[in-house]
Amino acid sequence: MPFHRIAEHDEREEPPEEAFHLLAEQGFGNRLIPREYGGLLGSFEELMSLMRILSRREAGLALGYGSSFFAAFPTWPWGSAAQRGFAADRLRAGAFGAIALSEDQAGSDLLATQTTAVRTPGGFCLDGEKWPIGNATRSEFVTVLARTEPGHSLLLADKSALPSDGFRHLPKVAMLGLRGHELSGIAFQRCDVPKSALIGELGQGVEMVLSGLAITRCLVGGMCLGMADTALRIAVRWALERRLYGREILALAPVREALTSAFADLLIADCVAITAARALTLRPERASLWSAVSKYLVPALCQQVVWGAAQVLSARFYMRTHVTSGMMQKLHRDIAFTGIVDGTQHVQLAAIAGQLRTLAARTGPAHPGIPELFSLATTAPAWRPPAARSGPWRADQDEITQSWRDETAPGQTAVAHLADLRRHQGTLMTEARELRWPGRPPARAYELARRHCVIHAAATCHQIWVGNRDLIGQEFAQGGWLTLCLERLRAMLGDAPSEPRSAMVDDEVAGWLLRAAEAGQMFSVIPVPQG
Repeated sequence: MPFHRIAEHDEREEPPEEAFHLLAEQGFGNRLIPREYGGLLGSFEELMSLMRILSRREAGLALGYGSSFFAAFPTWPWGSAAQRGFAADRLRAGAFGAIALSEDQAGSDLLATQTTAVRTPGGFCLDGEKWPIGNATRSEFVTVLARTEPGHSLLLADKSALPSDGFRHLPKVAMLGLRGHELSGIAFQRCDVPKSALIGELGQGVEMVLSGLAITRCLVGGMCLGMADTALRIAVRWALERRLYGREILALAPVREALTSAFADLLIADCVAITAARALTLRPERASLWSAVSKYLVPALCQQVVWGAAQVLSARFYMRTHVTSGMMQKLHRDIAFTGIVDGTQHVQLAAIAGQLRTLAARTGPAHPGIPELFSLATTAPAWRPPAARSGPWRADQDEITQSWRDETAPGQTAVAHLADLRRHQGTLMTEARELRWPGRPPARAYELARRHCVIHAAATCHQIWVGNRDLIGQEFAQGGWLTLCLERLRAMLGDAPSEPRSAMVDDEVAGWLLRAAEAGQMFSVIPVPQG
């Protein structure tokens, strides 16, 4: 899938079918099926990494498979053996699935769902429109959230078995980015589905969806990292090849600053995303909080990376036929979607704000940390679907920010950054305890949630460095990257650096970036080859 072919598909607003076909031949659908049920899905850290790899070339591939995974997800913990077998067979054969949650008027408010599933002697009668939905038209099976008596329930429908006059596909939605992704909808009109379509028990639908969202929000992080990696790689290559004033533009201070800053933001996002994905099987009871933090922060940081990389191209960024066939423009359009899918940034902040009150109210001794969460030499355990039946959870403690006590740092500047960030953490908890609201969170609660995300990122970056500095390469161990990341996170809290950053730190971070690019490694704390 060379860049020019990807760009051609994008211009025609069509999916890269040859790539989907190749992935199906390689058995990618097996990666969406848990090992417990005959597939290859182990930990979600693995699956997120695969989404990252796909998105380096075309995010629509990851989104297509991600939608299929979400459609099948409820069957693994809650479905019958027949439902699990059906979903596994379809995914293994390369078929697409669709998760029908959204409605035009309801948006992300699941409880506002108007689609109904009324009990009949033979099963259920579905009525209502689901829009917009990924894979809606090309999917072979669809999982539908509908109002039932009682509550809301999920129904798994084999579209080939539905009455032809019981549903119709809605037109494809024209989008700013991800133009090849199949986003449309389904309208159900007195559509009969059998009793066997019900997943789990009546009224369990919202619980199942929230459990699935905790996972897919982390998978979106993989999409973001993949797109940001490609954008930064294009910019580095351009900075080395483009010559002005007698030498490559990498020698220009603004270009070098843009690249090192983008690299630092990408490493912050990397640490947050990896930790959130590992936590899904290491500490699933924290998923509701940590996945929301990841979903808020990783898209925002990676959008900054893409925009910073675009600035390095300067005027070439606005030309659609020159540098890498216009891929930078495509990445700029595509990555904006990641802040919207599976809940907007405001939705994530509202979820975090609601849990901050619980965290702030808790008193007692410091929580024990979770060293295995940050130790990248420790393999995250495989997912066991039956364990998901007791979720989703609301966090009553936060081992990442509230157990953050290690004073080890790569230098005095980093020590100062850490001390200041911990002061911010203490102030944040005090303000969260004092803030009360009876209904929806006020504006101040959203701001506290945003600050919590920044502190979470700082704690994660620091603990990943502490836990792996003897295991990963020299650039990682030296810790200049951590110093720069902490400085940038402090700036997100409104702090100005007390003294200029050492030129040695800039050189160290820039050297790591250039060496990784030359060696063909992903821009990550983990030295993984591009492939």
